Amino acid sequence: MQLSYFKKTITIILRKLEKKDYLEFSSFRFIILLNTLNRMLELIILKRLCYVIKVYNTLFNTQITIRK
Repeated sequence: MQLSYFKKTITIILRKLEKKDYLEFSSFRFIILLNTLNRMLELIILKRLCYVIKVYNTLFNTQITIRK
């Protein structure tokens, strides 16, 4: 489930105080806000898939190397 809406970010650019030259890249601080809804949905789907695999025993032992 890779929707483009969930991949959007918001970037805030702040000037650092008391810098002599604001033409330099290092004179700014970038704060990036990520949309975390995508990660939450991935975790929910992953947990549900793991549950189904465990309950219905849909995978062979050779298909997964590490199981809980």
